[in-house]
Amino acid sequence: MGRKQLWDRTEVLASAMRLFRRRGYLGASLRDIEEATGLHPGSLYRVFQNKDGLFRAALDAYNDQVVQGRVRAHLLEPADPVAGIRSFFTSAFETGLDPDPGCLLTNTAVESFTVPQAADAVHRGLETIESGFTEALTRARNLGRLSADLDVEVSAAHLLTLYQGLLVLVRAGTPITKLHTITDGAMASIGPEEEGQR
Repeated sequence: MGRKQLWDRTEVLASAMRLFRRRGYLGASLRDIEEATGLHPGSLYRVFQNKDGLFRAALDAYNDQVVQGRVRAHLLEPADPVAGIRSFFTSAFETGLDPDPGCLLTNTAVESFTVPQAADAVHRGLETIESGFTEALTRARNLGRLSADLDVEVSAAHLLTLYQGLLVLVRAGTPITKLHTITDGAMASIGPEEEGQR
């Protein structure tokens, strides 16, 4: 009979997510990983094969738990989809964290030219966000909250671009007043709300 596993995979991945958010893939050493997760090298290699395997697992978990959770809470579930789009933006920088470690998905996208093994997970995460914008914009248009002429696909892609840029600025320590101004511009980009629906 093999030895009982003394660590929890969910907790290990949560610790790895926090580490990679702060340090990035390249900046996180094996010693950093051991200290952050409590995993000894033997356990790391037995379960995740190597640092790459742990990073991919952590990014997948981040997509499943954080990205999909935020999309659901702000873009899919709110009764007012326009307010949900705004809160999706503002909740990215009104975190109370100082300094904010940023979004693991965005940080990885910026670093992805040196981490090609993460490309598929990055694309999945970005597609999840864009699909969430598409759904929220479609509902808003159908509810008469936005113009019936709104091109949902183009607007969703535009919002994704603005949102990713905003997250980079969050990581760079941009003042919150400027982040709110950017959010106002993003909301203006989807056009005025229909009269009587503001």
